[in-house]
Amino acid sequence: MSLAAVLAIGLVMTTAGFHYSILSWLSGGMARIAMRPRRRVLCIVFVALLAHLGEIVVYAFAYGLSVESLGLGDFGGLAVTSPLDYLYFSIVTYTSLGLGDVFPSGHLRFLTGVEALNGLLLITWSGSFIYLAMGRLWPWERCVEPTGGGRLQRCA
Repeated sequence: MSLAAVLAIGLVMTTAGFHYSILSWLSGGMARIAMRPRRRVLCIVFVALLAHLGEIVVYAFAYGLSVESLGLGDFGGLAVTSPLDYLYFSIVTYTSLGLGDVFPSGHLRFLTGVEALNGLLLITWSGSFIYLAMGRLWPWERCVEPTGGGRLQRCA
């Protein structure tokens, strides 16, 4: 169990540090690239998605290592025999989808729980970041409100 805990802590630190680096670049380094605000928002969303996919791949690699080399457990349900199977399980776990067609046994259960919690935190971190970026970058049109007599006036 201690090996699974050390691995889980290492994975959380790695993925959180990677995510921090990506969001730092999006808020600072990306500012040096000239583009329209709406396109910048779209790029932020796309890069955040790629960051999550990268973090999912890190966990998938850890599952493969844990099963094949470290002997921390195995998978039940549908057979997990290829890298794509590990990636599928990692996506389902990271997003907290939890379909249940593949399930971990042994100390992999601990690692799976940590990935679900880590994925939840990193996804909400990205959501908050995108929300703030939209507030700063998205060019909202001024609204109008109806007045008496069918006339419109600008909102304050």
